[in-house]
Amino acid sequence: MTGRRRFPLSAAAILVVSVAGGWLLSRAGDDPSSNEGVVVLSPGSTSQDPTIGTNALNTGKAFPVVEVESLDGAAITLGEPTGKPFLVNFWYSTCEPCKREMPALVAARDRYDIDIVGVNPRDSAEVARDFADDYGITYSLLRDPNGASLVALGVGTFPMTYLVGGDGTILEQHAGEITAGKLDRMLTAITGSQ
Repeated sequence: MTGRRRFPLSAAAILVVSVAGGWLLSRAGDDPSSNEGVVVLSPGSTSQDPTIGTNALNTGKAFPVVEVESLDGAAITLGEPTGKPFLVNFWYSTCEPCKREMPALVAARDRYDIDIVGVNPRDSAEVARDFADDYGITYSLLRDPNGASLVALGVGTFPMTYLVGGDGTILEQHAGEITAGKLDRMLTAITGSQ
């Protein structure tokens, strides 16, 4: 019988503590100074962890006009519409997916009537030039040592490729290693060549 009396007393004690605690917590919200250290979750808001690399969605937007430089250090304006479509590929020499996609980009440059530009934000001109020699790169390579193009486009991962129309509109973007098949599909659609 003693075991049965303890259960109602324990249940009553838990109920009193729960009600009192709930009342104290609800009162704490009335005084802003009592909310120090309290985390409020807002189900309608989202935020991105800035340490996770992502790429902004730019399809349909204008490719930004930015200042970059040639491998010789000359200032170059990238992104001004010329009436002709072009492809921009962001890469750097120690990026393994960048290395793997280089032959496909070189083949696309040789096969299609389109300007391809490789933009390197990390390597020195010498490293980029040696890389181009090793991989037989025949298209223009530019450096963006200040990261102006990365910031303007919201590039967070490499490689990153943009197909830009003659009017400067980004028609398609591809994050990660691009394949020869994907390049053929993109470039056939815009150039009409097979």
